[in-house]
Amino acid sequence: MAGYTNNNRSKQRHQLRSEKFGNNNYQENNNYDAKESFKKSGTVYSRIKTGKMEGFMAVNAWRKTKNGLMTASAFPVDQTEHIGDKSKNTFIRYAVEVKNADLGTLQTYWCLMQKESQKITIKELGLVISPNGRGVTAGGKRVTGYFGKIFG
Repeated sequence: MAGYTNNNRSKQRHQLRSEKFGNNNYQENNNYDAKESFKKSGTVYSRIKTGKMEGFMAVNAWRKTKNGLMTASAFPVDQTEHIGDKSKNTFIRYAVEVKNADLGTLQTYWCLMQKESQKITIKELGLVISPNGRGVTAGGKRVTGYFGKIFG
C-alpha cells in the first residue's frame, strides 16, 4: 500500500459521497434562487370627459386566473353620492360587467365605489378593483392597480 494514506482515503470517500449525494451545499441542492414575480392583474381609471356622467371615473380591469382572462368594466349609474351610516365614507353606485372569455360568461353586478379610495368591491364574487399596486407583467409591460380577492 505504497502512497495510500488515511488522508487520501478520506478525500476519496468525500469525493464519492459528493458524487452520490451532492456537495451538501444547501443553496445548490435546494436551488433557492429568488424567482421574479409578475403581476397577474391591473386596472385603468379614466375620467369621463363628456355626457351626463362627466367628471366621474370609468374603470377597466383585468385579472389572469386559472380559468383564463377575466375582465371588468365599471361605470357610474347615477350622480348621487351615498354616505355610509357607520363609516361616514362617501360611496357612488357603479354597474360592473365581468367577462370571462374562456368560459364564455358575462355577468353584471351592482356595486359601490368608495369615493376617497376609489375601490370598487364586488361582494358576490369576493373581488375588489383598486388603483393601488404597481408591477410588471410577464411580457414586460408596466401595469398599475389590483383586481383580485378581498384581503382583510
